[in-house]
Amino acid sequence: MPSVLGLMELREARARQDLESWTEVLEQAQAEVDAARERVERARVGREELVSVLAEESPVNTPVSVSSGGEVAAAVGSGGSGAGHGERPPVWRSGMGEEVLSGLYREVFAAVVAASGPVNGVELTRAVGREAEIKNEVEKIRHRAYVLEKRGWLVRAKDGRFMPAPGAVGRDASPASAGHRRPPGATV
Repeated sequence: MPSVLGLMELREARARQDLESWTEVLEQAQAEVDAARERVERARVGREELVSVLAEESPVNTPVSVSSGGEVAAAVGSGGSGAGHGERPPVWRSGMGEEVLSGLYREVFAAVVAASGPVNGVELTRAVGREAEIKNEVEKIRHRAYVLEKRGWLVRAKDGRFMPAPGAVGRDASPASAGHRRPPGATV
C-alpha cells in the first residue's frame, strides 16, 4: 500500500502539471486578446485619420463625419447643432460662435472656456462628465481638444494644457495671434 505522503506528493505533482497547462493556455489566450485589441486600435486610428483627411479636403462649411459602420457622410448646412460626436468642427473664423460646434466638440470647448485657467486632458474629461480614470475616455477628450486646437478654437500651452484661442471667445484677436499666451490677470 502506498504511503499517504507519497499519494499527496503525487496529487501535488498532477495539480502543478494542470496549473502549468492552464497557465500556458491562459498566456496564449491573452496573446490573442492583445493582438485583437491592437487590431481594433489600429482600425480606430485609421478611421480617425481618414475622417481628418476627408474633413481637411471638404469645404469648411460641410464637415465630414464617418459613422461607426464606416460610411462617409457630409453634414448639411454650415455647422448645424447636431449631437454627432464625429462631426469635425469648422475652422474658426471671425464672427463664429460656439453654436457652430456640435456634440462633444462643443462640450470640450465650453469646458475650456468655463475653466479658470489652462486645463489638461484629465481635467477636461471630468469637466464634460466622463470618467477620467479610464485612459481611453481621457484620450477621446484630448483628441477633440487637439482637433479644436488645429482648427483655431483652442490654444495649447507648452505644458500641453488647453485654453481658448482669444478670438474664439469674442476677443478682437484672431487664432493666428493665439500663440501668444494671455497675461496672467486676463479673464476669458
